[in-house]
Amino acid sequence: MKINLIISDSYYFIKDTLNKIYGDFSNVVKIDLNDSSIDDILYEFSSVSLFDDEKYVVVENADKIFDKGFEDESLTNYFDHPSEITKVVFITKKVDKKNIYYSKIFKDYKIYESISKNKFNIQNDVKEYIKKHGSHISEKALNYIAESCLNDYDIMLSEIDKLLILGKDNISDELAFNLVSLTPDGNNNRFIDALMDMNEKEALKCVNNMKILNIDISSLVALLAWNVRVTYLIKHYRKDSNKLNEVLTIFNIKDFSYNKLSKKANIRTEEEFLNLLVELSNIDMGIKEFKFNKENLGYYLINLFCI
Repeated sequence: MKINLIISDSYYFIKDTLNKIYGDFSNVVKIDLNDSSIDDILYEFSSVSLFDDEKYVVVENADKIFDKGFEDESLTNYFDHPSEITKVVFITKKVDKKNIYYSKIFKDYKIYESISKNKFNIQNDVKEYIKKHGSHISEKALNYIAESCLNDYDIMLSEIDKLLILGKDNISDELAFNLVSLTPDGNNNRFIDALMDMNEKEALKCVNNMKILNIDISSLVALLAWNVRVTYLIKHYRKDSNKLNEVLTIFNIKDFSYNKLSKKANIRTEEEFLNLLVELSNIDMGIKEFKFNKENLGYYLINLFCI
């Protein structure tokens, strides 16, 4: 298909879908619509590849194109008369299904949408992922990982990727139980993501989960500050490619992490990020000097980040 739409916030779903669309082709032009204009993407759609007879373009963070009421005359013209040599993929987290471009793709092209799955389906998909990589896992180990990661598909596969390094032929129970903690990174990552996304409901759910698992939230303050600092730097240097690449190298930020952090950078102003860093520093000092009540820290962070 000349035009494709992926609707998902799952890194693994997006990655697998792109592989289905492009196969092993590596010469793909990626455009982040947060940093580019409609004119920029139209130029890429229409220009010729210097390396191949066909051109492959991925437009990330394309949500605004599929918002309610959005319309651009030049973009509409492209949808009606797409390039014969360019294959385009738009990636969004959500769409308005009455949007003109969603309707055009639904009618004439191809849409890939990740669907919320139950626990059984998620675990089956994870087993297939492991099998595809030539390895094996027991039901006992799989259930343990699912419980540890709160049955979050992306977090589970992130843990599986680590285990596959050592368990190429078989992910043993011993390997799973030793390397995947029952006080999981999954809880930590979900809580930090919820705070950065200003998702009060999800953050509160994570705080309650961590209380049940007896996770010390104060141990996450440094990791949270790291996320705020890097997100601020990505926002601050977004238009300076040299400085941005330097930041990504220093903090060892991969493409997937950069995409997530770049989205979070749009939620707050630079001043707000700096204020959060100051407040997190004060919290850290208060904890070390026993002046801060750790029992209420989770709720305090929710107020600080989400309200």
